[in-house]
Amino acid sequence: MKILLIKQTSLGDVLHATPVIRALKKWKSDCTIDVVTDKRALGILENNPYINKLYVLDIYKYEKEIFASPSKFFSTIKEFFSHIKEVRKEHYDIAIDLQGLERSVIFLYLCHSKKKFAKGKWFGIKSNYYKDINAIVGLLSFLDYIGCPSDGTDLDYFLPSDIENVFNKKIESLNIKLDKDYIVFSPFSRWDTKDLSVKKSREIIEEIRKISKIQIVISATKDYNDKCIEIANGFENVLNTSSYFNLNELAYLIKESLGMITADSFPMHTGCAFKKQLIAIFGPTSELRVGPIAENSETIRVEGLECARCYKRKNCPNNHICIEDIDAKLVATRILKKIGYL
Repeated sequence: MKILLIKQTSLGDVLHATPVIRALKKWKSDCTIDVVTDKRALGILENNPYINKLYVLDIYKYEKEIFASPSKFFSTIKEFFSHIKEVRKEHYDIAIDLQGLERSVIFLYLCHSKKKFAKGKWFGIKSNYYKDINAIVGLLSFLDYIGCPSDGTDLDYFLPSDIENVFNKKIESLNIKLDKDYIVFSPFSRWDTKDLSVKKSREIIEEIRKISKIQIVISATKDYNDKCIEIANGFENVLNTSSYFNLNELAYLIKESLGMITADSFPMHTGCAFKKQLIAIFGPTSELRVGPIAENSETIRVEGLECARCYKRKNCPNNHICIEDIDAKLVATRILKKIGYL
């Protein structure tokens, strides 16, 4: 049996698809599973033993360049359809679009497959529309269409066999010191409204410091380096690692930690994959839909707000109160209790 799965972005969503991949392989051990994904998610899937082949796109490049100029438009279309052409070389028994967007469902429409299923509502294709259930549970519901039993909601993040050596060399080259015990703090995401402010981040660290001197490792992409420097400034044993690590190195950093505090972001899902002691801070998004359901994880939010779970990505009209009013002391005491420091 040959199976095609389409899950291009974003990083957390790709990680959410791994229980589906595992269930399919355990259901039919001799099946081959190919996946269409974005190059930024390569680290999540490239070491997965259940996957036969990856079709790797550059989605964000295509979205940026398609309307940049007439020449870029045609070159982008040509490159995008070259990937579809590669997919069409194969003939599948089952194809599932787990993304449910125009740029993903086109692969489903044009691929060769005996059976086709898609997230959302699409003409001529068996569609799976769900709302207000956890994203992982929603993706697993596709298995019912083909009679495949679920193998649970645990996320799979398979790291390279040499990751420990690679990580230690990176730490040495950066001339930084990681304590044996540390907490990862990931205050930022790809949405402005989900991010913790510098002020709120420092409040949380201040509350932790009133109780414990455990090392706190701030993790973020290079875009947030200035903010991370400001967050760490003046604190003892708080390490800013923004821009230091690639995807797999970040995953290893999280895996080796005692626990983490995180916004609703990819590091949160990575922490769930390794079942870390985890506090996830939620504001504009719904913990019911995308919150952590892994063992050892919990969410904290400001209760009683009418504007909560608004799903606004930018320009909050209410001064970001769903994040700014988070109880820093509660966050600090909960994580320290979970890791056995309180």
